[in-house]
Amino acid sequence: MNIRHSPPGRLLYVMGASGVGKDSLLRELRRRRPDVLVAHRYITRSSGGGENCVELSAAEFVWRRAQGLFCLHWDAHGLDYGVGIEIETWLAAGHTVVLNGSRRALQKARERFGGTLVPLLIVAEAEVLRQRLIARGRETPAEIEARLARRGEEAALSDIARIDNGGELAEGVVALEAWLDASHLPEHSA
Repeated sequence: MNIRHSPPGRLLYVMGASGVGKDSLLRELRRRRPDVLVAHRYITRSSGGGENCVELSAAEFVWRRAQGLFCLHWDAHGLDYGVGIEIETWLAAGHTVVLNGSRRALQKARERFGGTLVPLLIVAEAEVLRQRLIARGRETPAEIEARLARRGEEAALSDIARIDNGGELAEGVVALEAWLDASHLPEHSA
């Protein structure tokens, strides 16, 4: 029997402030690039249809976490987020996987995935974020301002590549694809 061993894949760990357009970028990337696996997240809230996620109740989330069905999980803004263990299978098979991650969970992700993880920060100007968050309608004005105040956390990520998604979505997608294909990403030996 001939067993094929694939080189490990890459985990492109996309982060950015709420409203920066990560979900829109990743939705368009999925449409344009079937060779890239965009992982869904498990979240204890409804996506409202705009996000690649599976909605779980708090009890379902706790049970799945206890069963070891998440390779990564974190909480933010009173919600639980998880990433299924299926992405480890995809990476082991040599695939490129893109994940909408969290700045707060980056260290845990680095510990779990090591050299296969390549972080990317999506950014936009504060006023762009404010208008997008208002249009989204999930948060109160005070919650929006609190989210914008947390943008200072990005300063600690000064060594991470950035893509500005403050303009047209098409421009952001072109920049994301160019970054994805750039030579600075880990190469795989055949």
